[in-house]
Amino acid sequence: MRAYFFLALIVLLFRLCTALPLERAGYMDASYTQHVGGNLARGRGLVQDVVWNYLEEQKTIPQASNLYWLPLPSLLAGISMALVGISYRAAQIPFVLLSLIPPLFAFYLARRMYARDDYAWMAGLLTAFSGFYTIYWVSPDNFTPFAVTTDFALLFLALGTMTRDWKKFFIAGIFIGLSQLSRADALLILFVAPILYWLNRRIIPSFPVFPLFLALLAGFAVVLAPWLVRNYLTVGSFFAPGSTRTLWLLNYDEFFSFDVSRLTFSRYLEWGIGNILASKFDALVFVILVLLFGVWQIFLAPFAAIGFWKLRGRVEMQAALIYLALLVLAMAFVFTFPATHGSMLHSAAALVAFGAVAVPPGLDAVVAWFGKRRKKWNIAQAQKFFRAGAVALAIFFSLYLYASGVWIPPSANASSPLWNQRDIEYIAIDRELDARGVPNDSPIITIDPPSFINQTGRRSIYLPTESVDAIFDAARQFDARYLVLQFDKPLTMRDLYDGRATITGLNPVAQVQDGLGRPVTLFEIRR
Repeated sequence: MRAYFFLALIVLLFRLCTALPLERAGYMDASYTQHVGGNLARGRGLVQDVVWNYLEEQKTIPQASNLYWLPLPSLLAGISMALVGISYRAAQIPFVLLSLIPPLFAFYLARRMYARDDYAWMAGLLTAFSGFYTIYWVSPDNFTPFAVTTDFALLFLALGTMTRDWKKFFIAGIFIGLSQLSRADALLILFVAPILYWLNRRIIPSFPVFPLFLALLAGFAVVLAPWLVRNYLTVGSFFAPGSTRTLWLLNYDEFFSFDVSRLTFSRYLEWGIGNILASKFDALVFVILVLLFGVWQIFLAPFAAIGFWKLRGRVEMQAALIYLALLVLAMAFVFTFPATHGSMLHSAAALVAFGAVAVPPGLDAVVAWFGKRRKKWNIAQAQKFFRAGAVALAIFFSLYLYASGVWIPPSANASSPLWNQRDIEYIAIDRELDARGVPNDSPIITIDPPSFINQTGRRSIYLPTESVDAIFDAARQFDARYLVLQFDKPLTMRDLYDGRATITGLNPVAQVQDGLGRPVTLFEIRR
């Protein structure tokens, strides 16, 4: 227990050092969690005062929340804010605490598999200092809850397979249900069970599989049933249709189309087999790059691959490998465009701990191979040296990537991280709207509605991407009279932003700057 305590202490100190400089969500996913969690803490329930996509054909504000992004992150943030007050800092607390678990999980799994504390420490530290994920472990988003719940789901599937214990399958089902409340693609984990059973059918001969899978589905249903009932009572169906519409996107901008009725299978086929296959190939390349650079920081990838191969007979690692294969296939060939804009990075968080567990034997195998060809090498000492070096390099990359995301380039206000200057333009826009007497319940069209409402308290709808006419259609639907145009914008608004065109009905009334000094213009809609 002493080792777990010291590892938890190290991780906690590191997480606090990375969480405290962040004073705001900084990106839309985390902003949405904070917004809905705040409404929950105020006693309003799971509702949203924004429209951040039109996939559910939302017609009014406020509206039921979490029809696309699932509710567990908002529930965690809402409970925390109800206890300690409504703020971004309060929203962070449960995610900081949960982020201690993946390194401890990796330590436990490595010790269980290798009976070696040096391997366990390496796995735990590599999970703690995990490169691109350093910022996101402490953000109110689904990275951390999905990683935690999926790690335990895969572990209990493996334990249940090895012991033929229906209770472990039931627990696995509970964790899969919790994963499903974090991310929609958690359904993939259910398919791990039959594949894992088939691979290990020799170790469970003549054992009835039906009770195991029934227990798995029962645990899953126990957790998920209340949410499905809520959806049915709220929108008339157990599953909102928005997620399936993303299957027929021709590019990512269409995710934010106002007219989603055009996102159909027949239109997708008309795009042509060449375009479809090219998009899938591009997505596959991107998914692989996420694994190489995002999950294993590139330099760990070959050692993790070797380690997975050496451990392919272990049921625990088989579960992770099956999930990895299913995830790559689903992201590249099904959720093609969402995968290349964050979905893969979110879902792959569950593989960080398993990958870290695979690294030590893979690294030692490589060192031993080289050592046999260099007679002067002390292989055991070299292995210790390179294991320590790998951890040191992971720490360096984690700190560098964190600094790149939070501090670099430096903001005009050197005492404040650039991260905390994100969305600062919305505060200036809010002052302009106040000066014009615009009420808070009059929606403003922006590129990031959750961040806008968190900074200003004003309702907001997303800037439609498919055409200028769609912008006016959305404005009429929601009675929006102002639009904020900034550096992040759809292609249809590029010429307007660059000053090369004007649009009748959009009249500039004020201009401010964002944290990097780029212009942000407030337009009045008069059409």
